[in-house]
Amino acid sequence: MDSLTPPKTPQDAELARQVEAGDDAAFRLLMQRHLQPLRGYLALRAPVPDLIDEVAHDAFVFAYQNMKDFTEGSMQPWLRTIAYNHLRDRLKAYARDFTKHERYSEQVRWETALEASEKPVSDESDHLATCLEKLRHHQRTILDLRYEMQLSCEEIAQRTGRSTLAVRTVLMRVRQQLRKCIELHLEHKTA
Repeated sequence: MDSLTPPKTPQDAELARQVEAGDDAAFRLLMQRHLQPLRGYLALRAPVPDLIDEVAHDAFVFAYQNMKDFTEGSMQPWLRTIAYNHLRDRLKAYARDFTKHERYSEQVRWETALEASEKPVSDESDHLATCLEKLRHHQRTILDLRYEMQLSCEEIAQRTGRSTLAVRTVLMRVRQQLRKCIELHLEHKTA
């Protein structure tokens, strides 16, 4: 009967100790055991498919380097925590990069609009200063936090007690209001 009994598969903690001792075959067994469930976990959380394999790879590399921190039970929850943290870090970095690109694009659009205009920049600057004075206090506060202090919409929302959507809406409306005000002043000057 013993010859029919399948060999006992080692538990994750036992394999982890073998990996710590330098057994790469034990690590391959852990990867075979946990890669697909980890990829499934990430597939439900990653906004783009490319991140699934990248984050899973990063999680296994981190796990390999920190195998001493794994103690007992299934390795899946530990790997999921590692993967979640790596995914969160990637998404934060992406959001920071996106914000930088968004700010840069906004600056380029503004500069392009100024260059395309036949009016001198100083006139528009003078009119902008006049139009800024007409803003309500809360509008000016949000505008200053965004452009002078370079805070993100999320940070402004926390400081002002508004939702991020409300902050974005105020900024959009203020920009439109300023643009119309400047155009109105320029039309009156040329008329």
